[in-house]
Amino acid sequence: MSRLYIDLTTSVRWRRPPVGIVRLEREFARYCLEHEPGSVFCEVDGGGIYRALSARQVREVLDDAWCKAPTATAPTPVPQASVPATPTRTRMQRCFDWLAWWGPRAVPAAAWPLLQDLGRVLVAHHGAWLRHREARRAAATASAPQAPLAQATATDPAGAARRPDASGAILPTAADLFFSIGLQWHHGAIHAWRLKRKTGVRVIEACFDTIPIDYPEYAGSARQTFAEHFTLIAHTANMVFAISNTSAEDLRGFYERVGVLRQPPIRTVYLATPDVQADAPIAALDDAERGALAQAGTGFALYVSTFETRKNHRLLLQVWKDLYRERGEACPLLVVVGMFGWGVNDLREEMQASEVFTAGHILMLHHVSDALLGHLYRQCALTVFPSFYEGWGLAATESLAYGKLALVSDVPALREATQGLCPTMHPLDFPAWRRQIAAWLDDAPAREAAEARIRASYVPRHWQDFSRELLAAARSLA
Repeated sequence: MSRLYIDLTTSVRWRRPPVGIVRLEREFARYCLEHEPGSVFCEVDGGGIYRALSARQVREVLDDAWCKAPTATAPTPVPQASVPATPTRTRMQRCFDWLAWWGPRAVPAAAWPLLQDLGRVLVAHHGAWLRHREARRAAATASAPQAPLAQATATDPAGAARRPDASGAILPTAADLFFSIGLQWHHGAIHAWRLKRKTGVRVIEACFDTIPIDYPEYAGSARQTFAEHFTLIAHTANMVFAISNTSAEDLRGFYERVGVLRQPPIRTVYLATPDVQADAPIAALDDAERGALAQAGTGFALYVSTFETRKNHRLLLQVWKDLYRERGEACPLLVVVGMFGWGVNDLREEMQASEVFTAGHILMLHHVSDALLGHLYRQCALTVFPSFYEGWGLAATESLAYGKLALVSDVPALREATQGLCPTMHPLDFPAWRRQIAAWLDDAPAREAAEARIRASYVPRHWQDFSRELLAAARSLA
């Protein structure tokens, strides 16, 4: 029976409310922890070595409190008596962790966007340097003979090679499965390639979307970084799972354009619908959350998304400016939930300087807890999702899970994810968005009928469905 190895590096390093990819890795790991005895969880250290995490560390990382912690440090493996502890993060990476947490609290709000963009440039250059260093090391050792690993013995059918060595480095076998499904382009897919070359382990990689390659104007990461990443995993992965048929076809198209010598099998495994949060008592929220909820009230439009260029917040700003000119104080409220991304400093300044914002008809919330988000979904009139392109669209499916109508862009993945239950419009069609938003907000009976159709027809997926299907696809490999 093959053993499962799950790379938890992304979850270890993420100390904020989890976004889509982070949530996926955490939920899959939770499923394996509960239902797949013997699974090994690991993280890659600063030297590119995957080291096993203890059961205590895994439970700590997967606990919800991990994403609310006030510091940004990774769990440090307990050192062996004769082996010094290996840092899990380089000094530069730990510096970025610290700045990401304390920056917004330590510098003036007006200066933070500029410092944030500067930080991204430094991160990109540092990441490129690390990838270049690892590529040179890999090339230098590619022709070197590899010492065989210890094989299983008759008295140890699991195989001594499976147990971590004295330093905690994992030693899987060719019969095992290694899942590398987080933000691998940040900490280097080259490490999984090296692990496979050394051990023969079967590697499962992920494709969430190819947006930085196909639509670089909407991406915060360099096109070349993602082209290198997907080319590398073509030579590493025994299987790539895509979160939608749209993403699967986009990846196949990229591989055909660049002419990779080996195209791995690509399987679609649809994402789960985010869990509907229990209707927690408002008293359970903290003071700031209760204040935000009171400010939002009821009957508002809700957009849950990272605040970045691709998500098309500018269209919504123009719609609400027009609604405010027409309706004045009767203008409905737009609540925007999500962390700030890249390339929107000018849009944020424009939004905050607009009359509709200063009049209190646009509310921006960041680092929102699941409990508060649940209240916002229940109290909103509808949700909007005018994104230019998606690999899936978790927030749109989350809206349907709460029984709320979502107005979405007419892009392939969103049509796929929302099961044909939502009105769709071209992301640049301002008149259509203006007309549809006003019509649905004004017509409560029509919204109630749409919500009844959603409750009757929408088929949610759970994380255990996703995890079981991913494991089945991986275990079907020859």
